[in-house]
Amino acid sequence: MSGHWHYDHGVLVESTVDNGDGTGTRTTSPADGTGASTEALSGLPIVVDTPDPLHQLAQAIVDATTLDDVKPAAQAILGDGQ
Repeated sequence: MSGHWHYDHGVLVESTVDNGDGTGTRTTSPADGTGASTEALSGLPIVVDTPDPLHQLAQAIVDATTLDDVKPAAQAILGDGQ
């Protein structure tokens, strides 16, 4: 996830968040802080098409309930130790 924030005299007036999957959200408000508006965005440029092996391993660790759950992803990246 990445984002962009724009301030006017120290007041946040626009924030754009890219979810990394082509979607995001833009929130804007006047500098006096009244009445924010939010819009959903699509077609953003940051889309990851190819899986990163280290990301896959990290996700396997997050999803794991036992060490045996992690072994297939670790072996795919690191080999079987031979």
